[in-house]
Amino acid sequence: MLKGLSRYIFVQALGPFVVATVVLTGIIWLTQALRMLDVMITQGQTLVAFFQLTALALPSTLIIVLPISLFCALLYTLHKLIADSEIVVMFSAGVSLWSVARPILAIAMAVSFIVLSFSIYIAPAGMRELKSRIYDIRTDVTSSMIREGIFTNPASGLTVYVRERAPDGTTHGILVHDSRNPNEPITYMAETGSLVQGPRGPLLVMFNGNIQRVSRDETKERDAATLLYFDKYTFDLSPYLKNQPALVYEGRERYFNELINPSADDAYGQLRRDKLLADAHERLAEGIFPMALALIVLAALLPAPFNRRGYATRMAAAAGSALALRVAGFALADASKNDLNIVPLVYLVPLAACAVAIAIISGVRFGPLLQRLPLPRLPGSGART
Repeated sequence: MLKGLSRYIFVQALGPFVVATVVLTGIIWLTQALRMLDVMITQGQTLVAFFQLTALALPSTLIIVLPISLFCALLYTLHKLIADSEIVVMFSAGVSLWSVARPILAIAMAVSFIVLSFSIYIAPAGMRELKSRIYDIRTDVTSSMIREGIFTNPASGLTVYVRERAPDGTTHGILVHDSRNPNEPITYMAETGSLVQGPRGPLLVMFNGNIQRVSRDETKERDAATLLYFDKYTFDLSPYLKNQPALVYEGRERYFNELINPSADDAYGQLRRDKLLADAHERLAEGIFPMALALIVLAALLPAPFNRRGYATRMAAAAGSALALRVAGFALADASKNDLNIVPLVYLVPLAACAVAIAIISGVRFGPLLQRLPLPRLPGSGART
């Protein structure tokens, strides 16, 4: 009987959890996708590349989404079971409170394991690959310079236009205008060309074209212009790539071992050891929150006596407690990056929430306990004569 009951509660909670996860993930995915539209449009990337990049950011999003969707799903499921008097029937049949909570805690434990796995390895691996691909896109000369039918400005003083680009990489109708020296602008025009990799960087090899050079002199009334035809000319693109920043992986893009023990030649890691160590503790603490949020829902609704007016107050209290817990977790994680002494609180706060929720589910009443605590006497609070 208990196995069938646990299976029933498990299925009832699993459906809303999947729906809530899909909806919340879709909403946050749209916000992430809008951030990458600029890279896609300016760098001329395809729609397939766009979806690949946004998919790499999903594991990092799910770390935040999964505990929230779990909380919403459990709150909905328990309220539905109570409103339909199914919980009352279960208790009347002799089913214990913890037997009802067991399948819900099993889902919470599975979500905690998923969140912990994502936080430690999968999410940083995705963010690492995402940053690497965006870096390659931004520094890719082919995508930034050779764009069919569009005037591009890959660097200050340089304009490139290509009429047509063949699948094999051959370009037709090339125009390159170099105005780095305003007193002597140069325009290159060619029928065909191709981009090749040279010893110092990329080279644009042009065939059957001409070079138009204008020499401006303020002392003369007219500018001097020269026209030179060529069969083959190589334009060096490497000077335009010298100012490209180096690829550096930040805390969220590093694997767990790189956070707790950065290599000796890692300048970024050695300079920010405390911050990276705080990030490592934050990732471990993320695995506690799904269980804490699930226990808050159980503590708010499961021991509740029957009430014809509904359970809106208890649900609001559960939502407020969950929100306060999550905000406190984010605040402590952020503060621990500046002071490692706060790191124990990053674990203690969600664990304390779990302990209080378990005590409430077990029937511990905190009112009598608080009355037994020795309270300080106020001046003049003695008996009157």
